Amino acid sequence: MSIQTRGSATPPPHLLGVLRSLWHWRTPIILVTAAGTLLAIVIALLLPEYYSGKTSFLAISPDQISIDGVFGNNNNRMQFYGTGDDIDRIMAVAESDALVDYMVDAFKLYTVYDIDSSKQKAPVYVRREFMGLYEVTKTSRDAIELEVEDQDPERAAQMARAAREKINDIALGLIRGTQNRSAESLRGEIANREENLREINTRLSEIRQRSGIYNTEAQSEALATISTSLKGSIASTTAKLEAYRRTGGRGSRDSIAKYRIQLAGLESSRTSLDTQLVRLNESLGPIDNLEEERLRLNDALSKDRIRLKQFESVLRTDQRAIEVVEEAKTPVIKSRPMRSLIVVGAAMLSFLFAVVGALLIDTGRRYDWGAIFK
Repeated sequence: MSIQTRGSATPPPHLLGVLRSLWHWRTPIILVTAAGTLLAIVIALLLPEYYSGKTSFLAISPDQISIDGVFGNNNNRMQFYGTGDDIDRIMAVAESDALVDYMVDAFKLYTVYDIDSSKQKAPVYVRREFMGLYEVTKTSRDAIELEVEDQDPERAAQMARAAREKINDIALGLIRGTQNRSAESLRGEIANREENLREINTRLSEIRQRSGIYNTEAQSEALATISTSLKGSIASTTAKLEAYRRTGGRGSRDSIAKYRIQLAGLESSRTSLDTQLVRLNESLGPIDNLEEERLRLNDALSKDRIRLKQFESVLRTDQRAIEVVEEAKTPVIKSRPMRSLIVVGAAMLSFLFAVVGALLIDTGRRYDWGAIFK
């Protein structure tokens, strides 16, 4: 179906025709533009003013507040400031529920944002309102920038500072929580080693009392010396006794009797010495094993105690998880609304809509719509 026009000629499809239409509709265009501009001025004047509190900081590397970093237990190059993962961890903390809940309670945001806290969805509304005025971003130089908007400039700066310090506390709490768990694990390990050491000492005491061996090295040397000396004495006495037996005579009988008594005493001493040597040999292995285990436990216990003291020392120190680069100052210039931009933008949009509407209406009048939809 072809489109029929009311006039005998088709409107000229060039700029002159467009300008002619706009000139014809100049008064409505001006009125619409003026009305839109006036409405934008009224709305812009009614919009509340917001001020932005800004602060920026750097994430500190966990190496700076670890016992290995503080006491130099590793030989790796120490990082002073956090890298990608550390920055991401701080960013996650900055957007956590713990931070939002703290800010809501600390600054009574239900009252500030005029939200009824008794409603069931009030926590959702206050969080949504706060997050709309709160922004955390990472700059191109790996700094973290925190911004909080509020209608009160002083409160905006205070909220920015408070949020930053709470981020530091939460991040530090995560690190200290790990350190505390490690310290508690060390305390349990130390208690277990001390109990094992007491058991070893008890077993050593029992073996030594039963065997009479208190110093294996010294007593082994002493018994070996006594055994050698005793063997020599027995051999000498035996030789003398045999000599007197061969000699015979009345005087020899007395000497023989004397040397027999001496030999019997020496033999008895050797029997006692052999018994001690048997005990020594039986106890030497268990005693040496227990002594070696005790030395190992003492060494491990000493290292654990040193490491526990390092943990306790680090936990007592004043640590930080972030380093402030720029402090939040009370803003003196509002961040929004930009009333001039709102008015200019509304004027341009009103003019554009008026022009488009005028052209559409003027073009539509050129067609016989009754014949088109007939």
